[in-house]
Amino acid sequence: MSESPEIAALRADLAAARRRESWLSAATDVITLMLLAEDPHEVLVLVAERAREASGADHCSLLLHHEGGTWRVDVATGLAADEVRGAWVEPHRRSVEVALTGRAFVMEAGDAEPEELAPPYRRFGALVYAALAQRDDRPIGTLVLANAPGRRTFDDEDARLATAFAHQAGLALALTEARAAEDRLAVYADRERIARDLHDLTIQRIFAAGLSLQTLRRRLTLPGPEPPDLPAAADRLDAVMDELDAAIAEIRTTIFDLQLSADQEATSTRARVLREASRAARVLGFEPSVRFTGPLDSLVTAGTGAHLVAAVRETLANTAKHAGATRVEVVVTVETGPATTLTLDVHDDGGAPMPAWEPNPRTAAQGLANLAARADELGGSFHAGPAEEAEGTRVVWRVPL
Repeated sequence: MSESPEIAALRADLAAARRRESWLSAATDVITLMLLAEDPHEVLVLVAERAREASGADHCSLLLHHEGGTWRVDVATGLAADEVRGAWVEPHRRSVEVALTGRAFVMEAGDAEPEELAPPYRRFGALVYAALAQRDDRPIGTLVLANAPGRRTFDDEDARLATAFAHQAGLALALTEARAAEDRLAVYADRERIARDLHDLTIQRIFAAGLSLQTLRRRLTLPGPEPPDLPAAADRLDAVMDELDAAIAEIRTTIFDLQLSADQEATSTRARVLREASRAARVLGFEPSVRFTGPLDSLVTAGTGAHLVAAVRETLANTAKHAGATRVEVVVTVETGPATTLTLDVHDDGGAPMPAWEPNPRTAAQGLANLAARADELGGSFHAGPAEEAEGTRVVWRVPL
């Protein structure tokens, strides 16, 4: 018994609704990743994977515009992905035209003109080209969906849904790249701060040590009836050596800050905190104790995690410079509830505490000023001073999540 036209129409409407829902879910996933991801390529890979799943296509790839007007398939997933990925496409191909004009295109590979279809896509049957959103009036690229020969063809609705998704994906990519550029600027600003600290603190300390050694030399070599006061000279020499050791520790800390090794691109905030503590052991002379409480990696975003790692670095560097500690405990806590917060609590047993924090950039230590600025940027709080419950210094850095 054949299906009535009404039921057939309802089935078609239901199928169309499910297609739209699938594309909407894919767009939501891409936007969510955009808020968390630090790597634009990570966003591109998810765009291709989710578009292929939402469309039910056998293949999805992203053809992107590069400097010099060249075009390359940077991301591919599904059928023949390894053969298509990395292929260069000539500017006169239909896939490039879609990126330039912003108009989607549906085609059958068998019906295309030889010059119309780029070689990487000649292995497929049905194809959909949809343009990614342009950035500063410049094309980003084209999202390509493809099915194997003999599989279902695409229609105008496929092109419309793919275009809407590709537009959102292009915006997500542009924003992720902008955030990556901001992160690079933040790194440059941090390096500038480190350079100022080297000039203002470390170099002055070394210069003062050199003057002290010159004075000591004159006192030991001046002729006269009185013999040199050797015990006093030895004490003075010990003090100068301590100053030079402190300067070396500051220089080492600076070197660690500036090193950009591959493993520094951490996938886990927890791992990045542990790495900073391990590096600080080289200047502290011992390994700090580190404890975690709460769902750190699941609730802390990439931006807040970067501030946390920097706060750990600043705090341990200040401890190495000022505290003379033999033990440091680092506690990172995520408290959930009506007010979810992230807290960094660092306690040392140093006999020479860090300078008490004052909200005045002219009198405060530079490292503490940076900690306070990071907390303020995130709407949080910062405290540093003598520990109330024990000897030493306590630093508490707290921000909302």
